[in-house]
Amino acid sequence: METKLKKDLKIFALGGLGEIGKNTYVIEYKNEMVLVDCGIKFPDNELFGIDYVLADYTYLKQNQDKLVGIFVTHGHEDHIGGLPFLLKDVKAPIYGGDFAVELIKSKLLEHKIKGVKFHQVKNDTVVEFQNIKVRFFRTTHSIADSFGVVVTTPEGNIVHTGDFKFDLTPVGAETDFQQIAKVSGEGVLCLLSDSTNSEVPGFSVSEKESVKLSRIYSRRWTAVSFSRRLHRTLTGSSRW
Repeated sequence: METKLKKDLKIFALGGLGEIGKNTYVIEYKNEMVLVDCGIKFPDNELFGIDYVLADYTYLKQNQDKLVGIFVTHGHEDHIGGLPFLLKDVKAPIYGGDFAVELIKSKLLEHKIKGVKFHQVKNDTVVEFQNIKVRFFRTTHSIADSFGVVVTTPEGNIVHTGDFKFDLTPVGAETDFQQIAKVSGEGVLCLLSDSTNSEVPGFSVSEKESVKLSRIYSRRWTAVSFSRRLHRTLTGSSRW
C-alpha cells in the first residue's frame, strides 16, 4: 500500500499491514529514503518447510542510492529479522537502541556480513540529512530499548510508534510522554501506529506484573521438575 501525500513524499509498507510480522516501512522524500524496521514473519501451518517469510526488497535494491539509513524501533524478530537478508544486497547504516543494535550485530556475524555501520541512539538523538530529520522518543514494550521514530520532512512529521503499550509501571525506562506531547504540538502529517490487540477491551498486564508472574511460575515449575527427577532417581522409573 502506498500513500502519496505530496508530490515529493511517499510512505509505503513492504510488510506489516494486516499481518503480525514482517514490519518494514519506507519513507521517501525526493532523493532520500529511510527504512523503519526490517522484520520477518513466522509461517503458519500451511507453509510447510518454511522457516520464515521475508518482505519483497526489490524496491530497496533498485533505489539503494536513496537509502540514507535504517532505523530500528526495537529488537524483536518481526522488526529486525530481515536485516541479514536485506544487507546482503543493500548497504546502509543502522540506527537503533543499545540492545537492538547488539542483537543485530550478532545476527550479521552469524550470516558473515561485514562493513555495516551502527549508530546507537538515545531518547534525545537527532539525525539530520539533506531534507529529512529523524528523532526518537522512548516507549515501553516487552523488550528493552524500545523507541518510536519521528521523520520530519518539509511536508510535515511522519510518526512511527513501533510496538508499544502505555505501561505506567514498566520494567526499565518509562515512556517519554513529554517528547510525544512535543511532537503532537508540532503537528503530525501521518501516524503509523501499532494496533495489535487494540480491539480488545481493557488493559494489558504491566511488564512489572508479568515479571512477578513469570518468577512465580518459574519457581513452581522448578519445584515440580525437581520432585519428578527425585522420584525417577529413587524408583528407577523412566516416566515423568
